[in-house]
Amino acid sequence: MSEALSSQDILNISPAAASKISELIETRGKPGLAVRVAIRGVLPGGGYQTEFKFQERSEATDNDLVQSVGAFELLFEPDVAEKVQGAKVDFDEERYSAGFNIEYPPRSILPPGVEARRDWEDPLAQQVQQVIDDFINPGVAGHGGWVLLKDVKGEDIYVEMGGGCQGCGMAAVTLRAGIEKAIMEAVPAVRQIIDVTDHDEGESPYYAPQTAEGASPFNQ
Repeated sequence: MSEALSSQDILNISPAAASKISELIETRGKPGLAVRVAIRGVLPGGGYQTEFKFQERSEATDNDLVQSVGAFELLFEPDVAEKVQGAKVDFDEERYSAGFNIEYPPRSILPPGVEARRDWEDPLAQQVQQVIDDFINPGVAGHGGWVLLKDVKGEDIYVEMGGGCQGCGMAAVTLRAGIEKAIMEAVPAVRQIIDVTDHDEGESPYYAPQTAEGASPFNQ
């Protein structure tokens, strides 16, 4: 196991949260219990649906990262630690319905070298970009995918897609039912969505490039 150097290395646990976790451990009558931090899903607005599970310290694996927080320890699989790095955990029964709250730092969902345009002057483009940022990319990020708004011509928008979702067999259905619906419901002025992805660059494209050049694959 790899020991974290300080309580700030992975999660930032507030004193109130640390105190509550210690209290919950005490109520179980098993001193020395550790807390496994796991991810159960991706949140639409960014961040992750996180689960805290109590387990015996002896159940930690050699690959786990360990963070000491006062009287207890947090256990993370390496990929989980990377995703929750820097998040703040607080506890306040009056402010939060579940008591605990996790606040994730703003971070780019796009991989290195991939950047979204931020200089749109067209109001339609600005609205679509907001939908992609707030809902679409956080959703497909869980599959390693991403969507970029490349251009807007009149009421037609041009998007590029990439990442791990290219290998998903249900990608075509997901895109038609998910991305098109999200954009057109949020921005009714959009007439059609046109894919400009270079599918030849991917091992398995989001959907087969069977449509004519410049045609919308969503309206078949």
